[in-house]
Amino acid sequence: MNPYIRLFRPEMILIGMTFLLISAMVVPGATILSANMAIGAVSVALFVMGGNALNDYSDSESDSVSHPSRPIPSGLIPGRNALYAGCSLLIASAMAATLLPPISFAIVASACILETAYELRLKRMGPAGNLTIGLVTGMTFLLGGSIAGDVARCAIPSLTIMLISIGREISSDMADAAGDTGRRTLPRSVGLRISGIAASAAILSAIPVSLVFPALYDTGGLFLFAAIPYLLILETSRRILSGEKGTEPLMLSSMLLMGLAFGLGSF
Repeated sequence: MNPYIRLFRPEMILIGMTFLLISAMVVPGATILSANMAIGAVSVALFVMGGNALNDYSDSESDSVSHPSRPIPSGLIPGRNALYAGCSLLIASAMAATLLPPISFAIVASACILETAYELRLKRMGPAGNLTIGLVTGMTFLLGGSIAGDVARCAIPSLTIMLISIGREISSDMADAAGDTGRRTLPRSVGLRISGIAASAAILSAIPVSLVFPALYDTGGLFLFAAIPYLLILETSRRILSGEKGTEPLMLSSMLLMGLAFGLGSF
């Protein structure tokens, strides 16, 4: 596979664009296949590509231990190329968002600022970095809601996805603890056991938060689909607390299926 394709992580681009489309489903009567939604999808794709490029540039030293096969530590891509690509793509993402409603542009611009701050400083500040990435992930639902015309209705789905993402970030730091010598991550500060409890707590808290949605809005019986991501969340928590591997696919599936449950419940 071309090293630049690996750098940009096409699977994460697809997930980001899927989040955006699902978030539009949360707004009853919204037109999912619209010009603004297409522009939003392009903006999200550019953002994910830029964020991944900056992430690999920032993590190039630790990746030489934790992920030596990635394009930069393996020597397939010069670090400066990833830096230039990351900055350019984030700028392009914000520029594309100028074609969207003002609130949508504000969300994208804020996400670009947060992503840049994360890579330059917050990543090395432990929980602050985890919270930042969780927030940026959840903002995809706010973006979709703003394009569809009801950003407030997407607040609970956004918070739910944010909590799962925070747990995913802490879990990722646990897996990379050996190589994160220059970062004050939660696992390196308080140990793997307490970090596992924190990751599990963040993920599990997504369940009661998600249940606020049907309490506030009229939802159909299809919201019962949420039982599937709930089971995945419980299994993910069990694996984290027992020190097992293989939680990454479960958490990504939980976020996607949880978002879909919000969308289906809004029909």
